[in-house]
Amino acid sequence: MRTSRWLSALILAGFALATVVPASAQGVAKRTAKRAAKDATKDAAGDAAKKAAMSAMAPDAIDLNAATPEQLAKLGLDEATVKKVVDSRPFTSLEDPKLTEAIPADTLAKLKGKVTVKPAGDAKPADAAAPADPAAPPSVASPAEPATPTTPATPPPQSR
Repeated sequence: MRTSRWLSALILAGFALATVVPASAQGVAKRTAKRAAKDATKDAAGDAAKKAAMSAMAPDAIDLNAATPEQLAKLGLDEATVKKVVDSRPFTSLEDPKLTEAIPADTLAKLKGKVTVKPAGDAKPADAAAPADPAAPPSVASPAEPATPTTPATPPPQSR
């Protein structure tokens, strides 16, 4: 009889432990997931802040869409890289795949803060042609031709 009591107590204790331990592990998993989500949010906010700080720090950064080959050479780019950059224009951002193919990643990392990429519409190349003469008179459109009346189609002959 004593053995059955001990056996019942052991079974009951095992059952209690089996139900408590997984619940505890679930709590740990939930806390870990919350921390990971919180850290990811912090990282994303930090990255956005770093990008904003970089653009604010370098108002005189050279625009890769508008830079002359001489300006690119002054940044320390070799002649082949300068040619690749000029031939690959326009770029949409510093992460543009065309730009990362033209400039090696380590070199691009060194240039952070010194270069920027403005949208192609905003870029004004340094060696661009002069703008059109604003004093030229606008062209005058010729008056419209009057519409010619159309003749109605004749119906086909009917057979009886």
